[in-house]
Amino acid sequence: MKNLFVTTTLDHYLKSKNAFTIVDQIIELQKNPEVFVEEFQVWKITKIDEITFSMEVQDGNLNIILLHYFQSVSIEIFELTVWLENPTLYFPSEC
Repeated sequence: MKNLFVTTTLDHYLKSKNAFTIVDQIIELQKNPEVFVEEFQVWKITKIDEITFSMEVQDGNLNIILLHYFQSVSIEIFELTVWLENPTLYFPSEC
């Protein structure tokens, strides 16, 4: 994925929660062929413990495509759902 556009609302939210790393993770995971081919993606991010987060990506039909874990000490989010529709990342409420 060459360019990923993040809506202004989501951009402000992620920056306020020190969570822009989530966007970096989503971009990196687009290298996975199973993820990349999905034109519509639902990303569910959940804080598991003090530093560990899970990222679940689903297609638009609730099928899990990939489950990924990463660590961060700075993110101030416990749970977040965002949608990626080529090539825009946004809150579900923004559609």
